[in-house]
Amino acid sequence: MRSARQAAAKIERKGILAIVRDQATLDRLQGVIRELQLDDELAVTDTLDAGLRRIRSGLAPRVALLDIADLPAPMSEISAGRAAGGTELKLVALGAVNDVGLYRDLVAAGANDYLVKPPSRDALAAVLDPRPAGSRGADSRLGQVLAFIGSRGGVGATTAAVGCAWLLAEEFGERTGLLDLDLHFGTIALKLDTEPGGGLCEALEQPSRIDSLFIERATVKVTENLRILAAEASAAQHLIIDAGAVDMLLYELRRKFNRVVVDLPRGATPIQRVILAGASHVVMLCERSLAGLRDTIRLQSLMREQAPQVQVWLAEAGASGQRCLIGKGEFEKGIGKSFDFTLSFDPKSAGAAVNTGQPLPLAAPRSPLVRELRQLVQQLVGSRTVTPKRRKFAISSLW
Repeated sequence: MRSARQAAAKIERKGILAIVRDQATLDRLQGVIRELQLDDELAVTDTLDAGLRRIRSGLAPRVALLDIADLPAPMSEISAGRAAGGTELKLVALGAVNDVGLYRDLVAAGANDYLVKPPSRDALAAVLDPRPAGSRGADSRLGQVLAFIGSRGGVGATTAAVGCAWLLAEEFGERTGLLDLDLHFGTIALKLDTEPGGGLCEALEQPSRIDSLFIERATVKVTENLRILAAEASAAQHLIIDAGAVDMLLYELRRKFNRVVVDLPRGATPIQRVILAGASHVVMLCERSLAGLRDTIRLQSLMREQAPQVQVWLAEAGASGQRCLIGKGEFEKGIGKSFDFTLSFDPKSAGAAVNTGQPLPLAAPRSPLVRELRQLVQQLVGSRTVTPKRRKFAISSLW
């Protein structure tokens, strides 16, 4: 009789409580909830006391994430969370130190798990997904995000992104989406002689409309395997972009395309945070100037702090001559590693591509830069993709 009453009185746990203080972790948490399509309500507070008050007032989350970074007594905080939440609560600590001893102490104090910030999407998915690990099937397989960013302006990041996206689609046979996130002055649509359309700004301004059908209508078809999503917002229009909108857009693009190539402007905005959190590879094109050295180091630090899961590829690129004031050896010493690739400075071929509105591999297939881009793509896709098929194209009209 007693056990029956206990079973009847058992609290039904639903929802996720996040006691976090930094926006990067919150953005990633919201993104994983959307990717997993969880129906849990997310409650966010910035202190344990506020979280405990929510629990005592009736909130019964199935998962609670507690940021213990900078707390003077993290073990006591974990113990208090466990006492208030009960034994059925999955309590996950978030911290800044990767230490096995700390992990064991936290588990002994009552935590179920410990994740180092910013937590990877895979790690968050493992603690948030209510399904058993063995039942998480192919529905969680999303397309790979490849981001291109320049350490300085004019180093060819957009040209490389367009060329690599075209190679992925046409030579490697991958369904590829090409996303231009310079909403005011992006040039991907110009480089491919297409109109950008209004789909991208519409998606970011009205994220509730984003779904697979919207993506199908908003993207502009370039070839059977390549579509682009770009914008040309008025220079006088100030856009306020919500991180959740960017995250939802990226999620739907990853559902539709095997590869999502992103031309990512430099900056410190919600756009950068969300894209880096979802990326598996970032190609950074580096200018060997003093400013290029400074900004390469700063971008490397950004990747380590906000996207530890990403593999960063450093490519020597940009104009030669007066802008390259630092020797290659000195530059590599400054950034702490050797370049992974060298992308040739080929203004003649780049000009031919721009003037014809074609990607570089089609406009100038014999350019050494095209050969280098092809090698870069081969490294990015890895062993999962078959050897690219060389295709013939009519190029006589270019000359």
